[in-house]
Amino acid sequence: MVSPASAGTACSNRSADLLSGPLLPLRPFPPVHWWCAGAADGAQLDVGEHYPKRTFRNRMVLATANGLENLTLPVERRGGLPRSQFETRRVLADADKLWRAVHTAYGAAPFFEEMAPELEVLFRHGPDTIGEWNLSSIRWAADWLGAEVPAQASADDVDRKAIQHEAQDVVWAVRMADRMHPWHHVWADRATLSWESLSVMDLLLHCGPAAAEWIIPFPSSGSRRPE
Repeated sequence: MVSPASAGTACSNRSADLLSGPLLPLRPFPPVHWWCAGAADGAQLDVGEHYPKRTFRNRMVLATANGLENLTLPVERRGGLPRSQFETRRVLADADKLWRAVHTAYGAAPFFEEMAPELEVLFRHGPDTIGEWNLSSIRWAADWLGAEVPAQASADDVDRKAIQHEAQDVVWAVRMADRMHPWHHVWADRATLSWESLSVMDLLLHCGPAAAEWIIPFPSSGSRRPE
């Protein structure tokens, strides 16, 4: 794991000059710390990033009766050629399997019945590309949270050599851990939960609109104190 100290140097001075706030990678149902960064002033979505394999760009963490499990949205092979998320197509044949995994994990959650129809449409019939799918999951969560979806960053604003999203994610998770409080969970008595890694879908299915209480903007000063 990258240490917070080294991760914090990931963005160069040039990137800091170009971007006025956090740069957020597209990922499915981002965890709470992503949303806390996204609520900060000047936050923007990194829609121009080339899709990196074996990362959280097509993966989310579910809580199940057996503990934490990664749910991966398979994508088609790209033959080694760099492509953006919006040019990377999902493997649609696995759609029903993905939805069954979500239903099994969260069918007993308090808000599952209310949210399931919308989620089922997204998992079974959602956009063909991983980029559009991730963006749809973010828009869905933002609607339930009563939050705004961050603006999309211009390609001219991003210094690709300076951006390390995995390292930055560690920093955000550590900052969030200082003030994260657990939410009531259907599997709390049967599994050890890593709250900072769970998706915002988990939070919403358990807390409904009250999930917005967990989204505390990171202060622009870099302090760990909430604004």
